[in-house]
Amino acid sequence: MIVCIGDLMVDVFTDGDGAQRRHPGGKAAIYAVTARALGAPAAVVGCLGADEDGAAVSGALRASGTDVSGVVVRKEETTGADFFEGGDWRMERGANWALTAQDVREALTDLSVRATDGVSAVIVNQGIALEASQEAVSYAQEQGLFLVLHLGPEAIEERRKVDPRFYPLADVIVVSQREAGVLAEHLGLDAGRTGADLARMLFDATGPRWALLLSFGVGGAHLVARDGDRVVTAEIPPSSGPDHEVEKYIGANDTAVAAWVTHLVHGEPGAPARRETPSFREATDALTHSVGLAALTLQDRGPLTAAIGTPEVFVRLDVQRA
Repeated sequence: MIVCIGDLMVDVFTDGDGAQRRHPGGKAAIYAVTARALGAPAAVVGCLGADEDGAAVSGALRASGTDVSGVVVRKEETTGADFFEGGDWRMERGANWALTAQDVREALTDLSVRATDGVSAVIVNQGIALEASQEAVSYAQEQGLFLVLHLGPEAIEERRKVDPRFYPLADVIVVSQREAGVLAEHLGLDAGRTGADLARMLFDATGPRWALLLSFGVGGAHLVARDGDRVVTAEIPPSSGPDHEVEKYIGANDTAVAAWVTHLVHGEPGAPARRETPSFREATDALTHSVGLAALTLQDRGPLTAAIGTPEVFVRLDVQRA
């Protein structure tokens, strides 16, 4: 089972005439739905408000077959939301800040016992309370679980600095371009670097156990990883050019990351979890495939809804991987 810990949101898009469309979203939800679409068991640990948006997110997760036993509902909170109007974007984290360290540990302990084949990987996104995300890191380290730490800019900035001691506990650290710049500044590094140079600099500074992924969603990626006694790098080409429709791109990066992790720990659809670290060639092949898979989210509005509605496309494309 892949356990996805992080923010649960709704994406709210406002048209020029004021009409709104609301889609279930949030990084933890997109991770889980992508894993489920690729045939892997998945669970979400997060926090929702007791409102219509929370019910919509929970319902979408249930429809995908995701285990939602670790989702906490707080009556006094509202479900988090991202608002998009024209070229403007604002975020209200809402209930995501109300997830506690105790909630995370209790959920992980329960899932570890109930999962048929145990927990194969933990993906932690830091769009939740810092104490909650760091508790997830601590638990994964204690239990020897494959840990992917997807850093968020809010968790790196001055007001919520991540303890640098947590970085080397992750098997993989994932950052987007924006997050990479914030992280470089936080660590006192040269924030002007780009591409492979930026990825290698962040890898050296954070020291993950295996790899650092600088991901641009459908725009490709840079991977830096340990391969025996060497550190090797790879550049993954983009799978789609920008068409300037921002709504289409919401969640594409999260889909690529989740698809990659699913390939790493489960291989073929429905296969049991693997315990050994994959070779660098396997990792880059899987990442290339996952970047292409993320382009599927551009076909429909609302990436989480698209993933739920077209799981057979994900699986068919995955089976065709040579």
